[in-house]
Amino acid sequence: MNVLFLAPHLSTGGMPAFLLKRIQALGNSVNIYVVEHSDLSPDYVVQKNEIKKLVKNFWTLGSNKLELIDIIKNNNIDIVHIDDVGEAIDYELAKQLYANDRTWRIVETCHNVAFNPDVDKVFHPDAYAFCTPYHEKTFANVIDYSETIEFPIDRQSKYSKRTRIVLNVGLWTPGKNQAEGIEIARRNPDLEFYFVGNQAPNFQDYWKPLMKDLPENVTIWGERDDVDEFMKIADIFMFNSTWECNPLALREAISYGLPIIARNLPQYGDMFTKYLQPIDTNLNTIQANYEIPTDNTSDVFSKRHLDFYNSVVKLPIKQKISPNRVTVGQNFIEQPFLEILGNSSATYDVKFFDGDKLYHHDRIKANHWIKLSRRYYTKWRVEVREDDTLIYENTINLSGKRVFICFDSESLGDNIAWIPYCLEFKKKHNCHVIVSTFKNFLFKEAYPELEFVQPGTTVPNIYAQYKLGWFYNSNSEPALPNTINLQQTATNILGLDYQEIIPKIAFTPSNNYYGKYVTIATNSTAGCKFWLKEEWQKVIDYLVSKDYTVVNISKERNEFKNCVQIENTSMEHTMDVIHYSDFFIGLSSGLSWLAWAMNKKVVMISNFTEDNHEFECIRITNKSVCHGCWNNPNFKFDKGDWNWCPVHKNTSRQFECHTSIKSNDVISKLQELL
Repeated sequence: MNVLFLAPHLSTGGMPAFLLKRIQALGNSVNIYVVEHSDLSPDYVVQKNEIKKLVKNFWTLGSNKLELIDIIKNNNIDIVHIDDVGEAIDYELAKQLYANDRTWRIVETCHNVAFNPDVDKVFHPDAYAFCTPYHEKTFANVIDYSETIEFPIDRQSKYSKRTRIVLNVGLWTPGKNQAEGIEIARRNPDLEFYFVGNQAPNFQDYWKPLMKDLPENVTIWGERDDVDEFMKIADIFMFNSTWECNPLALREAISYGLPIIARNLPQYGDMFTKYLQPIDTNLNTIQANYEIPTDNTSDVFSKRHLDFYNSVVKLPIKQKISPNRVTVGQNFIEQPFLEILGNSSATYDVKFFDGDKLYHHDRIKANHWIKLSRRYYTKWRVEVREDDTLIYENTINLSGKRVFICFDSESLGDNIAWIPYCLEFKKKHNCHVIVSTFKNFLFKEAYPELEFVQPGTTVPNIYAQYKLGWFYNSNSEPALPNTINLQQTATNILGLDYQEIIPKIAFTPSNNYYGKYVTIATNSTAGCKFWLKEEWQKVIDYLVSKDYTVVNISKERNEFKNCVQIENTSMEHTMDVIHYSDFFIGLSSGLSWLAWAMNKKVVMISNFTEDNHEFECIRITNKSVCHGCWNNPNFKFDKGDWNWCPVHKNTSRQFECHTSIKSNDVISKLQELL
């Protein structure tokens, strides 16, 4: 039997590693041919070099991808086994490869969780060889014949040594999440941490900053062709990934009987449940609590492939889609988008439903598209009919997809308020979330489950995108943003049920410079937020009388007696000062949100917003005067007007919401707190 393996590329990674193992296991049982569709890297070629040693019939396609068809015909290939889906290769090549008059059978193995066959499948193979049970479910509607053949596990021998070593293996990417592993190493200085994997230039924005502050117990080994030697000396395997399909590194660690700390991601199903322990497990006491399995060795792996191929060659050749058939493509990148591609002259009836309600109805020809105006998350359902026959129906499903959430506001408070709901969105939809905030440094290490990019970054291969901000536009948000809780801005746009969530902040404390003290922040970004200077002074004097030092962390310098003004107003130092303070007193500002996120008791002087606009705290208000204008649907804040006061501007009552609050109002609350 002549079997040709078509790899989309053979740069180091899980897919090439799987192909290498398959070739090693099959040996001389079949005649093996290997074609690399695209040569992505001249540097990261560990698996490619091993494959070329084993296989004499090897080609890398250049600009003429149709050369593959000649290779197949000239070598009388019986089975073309693609380590991807047909839609991932050159389109003109795919049309000939899947042609109705072909003499070869086609097998596909999908190695990712982002592909949606119900929507995106155009070319249909004769059979699927799944590498994980996850794909049995996602491909259920397009399967005629399939087998799931998982990567084998062969019991391996370990070396004995004296140093305790924690090993991490994987390409340096946000999804692999080595940043978290480095922080774990920092907390365990008595252990050695080895990181094996290439640092590709296209991901240097991720890994390069991490190299600037490595703990002394971390060693970076880079790309290696002897990973097995590292497995032999390791005591613990650490796998920090937040985005995987079927990680072969876990199976390799199991083959050495290593205790493993890793996330049990939803797409694993139950493949690894009995082998994994939580990321936060105590590394000094961890032990492997499983037996190395013996039911899927390389011999079993080989036999299952041979049996599968013998069945495939007996199958009738699957006919590809008729040339007159159209395909429907969809994405939700900022706005719902649908296009119909093909050669048909028919007119197609397209309906978008929001739940059971018809939202949009249109009629278009093939090779035309529709884009709706609504930008916030909606559980869209779409129907496409040709002559009253339903040819396409899809309800938005983000499971396994890449979704980009970008923040439109640079405000510290907004960024802190909204970040936890990006993780909630990921949990709800089981998708890979990429986030762009203006304060990534606060969140990147605190939310390893999310991938962070800088504002303005173009993010490839996304299926949906949502923007968080205040837009005053019914197509961008379902409610006026100033009339709801600030955190609800995010839940409304992302389609989540609202509940208050305290954000997480990445922070490592330094020193307590002031002993027993209270932090205050007396400045903000609008005149309506300020409180009277003389009243602040009375509160400061009261705290000093109670043996507290008072530290003002506002960037702007305010002259107060008996009060320390910080010189270093960097965010890192400001957080340090907040961390050691007994509590925080501030306005409706970003620093109040920061203190709250750092689990400080917050006393907030705010009467121009309603009680539920910010977060649960000790709030100072005076409801007997004009108040709450910020949340009034009849008013819209003008950030260009420092004296914005929509009811009483230029009168004696301007800003009475705050000027009516006196120091005794604050001190009475402080007495309860103290």
